Amino acid sequence: MAAVTEQLPRRPDQVRQLFDAKAAEWSAKYAPGGRLTGRLASLAAGLHRRVPPAGCVLDLGCGTGEIARSAAAAGMRVTACDISGEMLRRAADRDPGRAVDWVQLVPGWRELPFGATAFDAVVAASVLEYVDDPAVVLGECARVLRPGGVLLCTVPNIAHPIRWLEWLAATATSAPLVNLTLRRWPALGRYMTYLRISRQRRSAGWWRAAAKRAGLHQAPCPADTAQHSPLRLLEFRRPDEIGELP
Repeated sequence: MAAVTEQLPRRPDQVRQLFDAKAAEWSAKYAPGGRLTGRLASLAAGLHRRVPPAGCVLDLGCGTGEIARSAAAAGMRVTACDISGEMLRRAADRDPGRAVDWVQLVPGWRELPFGATAFDAVVAASVLEYVDDPAVVLGECARVLRPGGVLLCTVPNIAHPIRWLEWLAATATSAPLVNLTLRRWPALGRYMTYLRISRQRRSAGWWRAAAKRAGLHQAPCPADTAQHSPLRLLEFRRPDEIGELP
């Protein structure tokens, strides 16, 4: 008789399950004093600097919608999407007036459900490290951006000491004692799952090269505090004209 093998979830489904599980506590990270208030401030400043009045913004991987609602409150027309249904449900619950258009994506998507040149800006806050193929995602961001539009994204700053510790922790997940510990403390288990699936941890130079191949040029980032933060803020611009040099 053939052995029955356990069907493990695909990596995109693992990402969805992880963030479904995190949804209940996610908004607290953006509250005053929360871990992600700095991310919200940096991306909001970038949008105000780059997006024209009443401009169109796509929040790619919006979570519970704090960045999207902030942009909408500033007068921008915002579409927000995520693969986590639970994140989106909580985001929509906090937007009773439907100032934001909330869109569900399928895990492992390869084409965004939006037309070409639809947005003045795309925000991808700590999204790119979870995707299987960054070239596809960056290419889709370039496609939906209008000429002169910008992609604002945060990625792990691999030069920061906390990222070194995370790398060491990720390499230890296969040890039997670690697996026993994870079963006893589910929250720790979710953290270790995050380390396993947060795979695209690259240098800033790697991201710049990948964006350039997708047709995006690096834009100056005046508030870059990457040397002090676990996150690096990057800005890329779609050229105003085909063939424009960076």
